[in-house]
Amino acid sequence: MSGDLHWPPVKISDLIRESRIRGSNGSNAKKLTIRLYGRGIVASSDRGGSEATNYYIRKAGQFAYSKLDCLNGAFGIIPPHLDGYETTLDLPTFDFVGEVDPSWFLKTVARPSFYGRFKFAAIGSRKANRVPTEEFLSTRLSLPPLAEQRAVAEALATVEEAITSMEALIVALAEAKHATMRELLTRGIRREKAPIKPLPSRWVLGRVAEGITHIPADWSLVTLTKVAKLESGHTPDRKEPAYWAGNIPWISLQDADALTKVTISETAETIGPLGLANSSARMLPAGTVVLQRTANVGLASVMGHEMCTSQHFANWICGSKLDPYYLQQVFRHMSREWQRLVAGSVLPDIYMGTFKALQVLLPPLAEQKKIGEVGVAFDLRIEEERSTLTALIENRKALAQELLSGRIRLPDSIIARHRDKAGQAA
Repeated sequence: MSGDLHWPPVKISDLIRESRIRGSNGSNAKKLTIRLYGRGIVASSDRGGSEATNYYIRKAGQFAYSKLDCLNGAFGIIPPHLDGYETTLDLPTFDFVGEVDPSWFLKTVARPSFYGRFKFAAIGSRKANRVPTEEFLSTRLSLPPLAEQRAVAEALATVEEAITSMEALIVALAEAKHATMRELLTRGIRREKAPIKPLPSRWVLGRVAEGITHIPADWSLVTLTKVAKLESGHTPDRKEPAYWAGNIPWISLQDADALTKVTISETAETIGPLGLANSSARMLPAGTVVLQRTANVGLASVMGHEMCTSQHFANWICGSKLDPYYLQQVFRHMSREWQRLVAGSVLPDIYMGTFKALQVLLPPLAEQKKIGEVGVAFDLRIEEERSTLTALIENRKALAQELLSGRIRLPDSIIARHRDKAGQAA
């Protein structure tokens, strides 16, 4: 059995009723903000503007939506810690009054296929996503029995809990990697056992951490261009189709996701031999470390085979004294340094001249390889978990679409568990 034709259509006004409990007219009111796509409600410390005269008390468990951002999925349920907050009517809130499960209701209206039905309305001289309360309440949706609503909400919540756990795991892995690599990139594999010496010269550009005054005795601080060859890239003329007729891998800003991988082997675009010959792009060998220097500054990967790039990258061909995966880990640990170097720019951008002055700590090659292996191991694990997370998110989206529309129905044995609970409708 499938399809929401089995569920009777009801007006939203049959399920919720607007709450208008007059508050303190803004004297103590804090602004509630709804995160997009039903991800929850947050509060800012901003007090209401002086032009607002009517404020209304909001209670935990009430449903709310933003009139101004409805078409972006700005819906939520007010959590307990925001009980008693006050807002204007731009954030209307509602009590549940019908045979409806709040979690199911939120998931239903927060679907793009639902809120996308509302049309843009003109406000003054601009277009906005404003959806009046009356229009929202008069909208119809298909209502499954209460037990089935709760069963669907529970099934989707299980997937969402898995997503939350995976997100937390990825954050924990990233934090563990950061702490580990800070030690390895400044004190080496031997750490406490390594003889140390004062930093031999002033570390101006390329710092992996602040406050480094000593390094292992057999390390050096070198200008990166002394141990690696710096290369840029170029974009062939877009007006010449023949320049783009070929299968030469060409890394561009479209490859941001690929650059989060340890190794980059495929690109969103390719160019042809004529494009290579009639531009300043150059073929770079496998093992070249590619670093994005504009937009998402700091993304770094290692070329899996010969490739070329656009001008938005600083590419490093490592010499005999530098391991490419060590350099990649150095670049990936330099997020604060990249932020410092782009500070003040209108657009995130680090000029090629800056890279010519970049300095790095240089351990013996064998130790570089060991440090690089540790960082790569972390990155590969994080890549794996991110891939799993992406699959979970896609599965949640597909499952929500099928269950909330009624195209797929849960087995009656699952629904029965909710039907038999106290307070359930038969």
